[in-house]
Amino acid sequence: MKYIPNLLTLLRILASLLIVIAADQFFFLLYFLAGITDILDGWIARKMNWTSRLGTLLDSLADLIFFIVVATKVIFTIKLPNFLLWGIFMIALIRCLTYLIGYFRFRQFASLHSYLNKLTGLLLFLAPLILLLVPVKPFSIILLVCSALSAIEELLIVSTTKKLDKNVTTFRKK
Repeated sequence: MKYIPNLLTLLRILASLLIVIAADQFFFLLYFLAGITDILDGWIARKMNWTSRLGTLLDSLADLIFFIVVATKVIFTIKLPNFLLWGIFMIALIRCLTYLIGYFRFRQFASLHSYLNKLTGLLLFLAPLILLLVPVKPFSIILLVCSALSAIEELLIVSTTKKLDKNVTTFRKK
């Protein structure tokens, strides 16, 4: 039973990868499956005290795969304004820099579960529903700002902390 969160995370990875090859009519089903499993895996792991290093690593990997797949799908499917493309590119660069710093400082994949990262993930998960109510440009700006702030916060945490805690909630300068 304690492997349920990891199985859900593996299901999220599979759903994310299927988004790349599945017909467009299955996009929302796979997208929401990935989002729901993201919410459930962590909740179940914490609630049942089934957290593990492997689970944390898989969750971070699943988040990265989902982000890359969805960003790629959106970039190649929707004509985005140049400022959004540049924003996505800059955020991706900051994230890559953070991963490199995390690797050299801590010898591990440094993707954190901060509040801003969780908010960004929630906005990405709800994006298809929100876009039914809000025009693309204002929501894109909100999502871009939130994503940029979470990427910068993660970079600051990974660059300044003495011991990496992937479950850190926010940047605190001591």
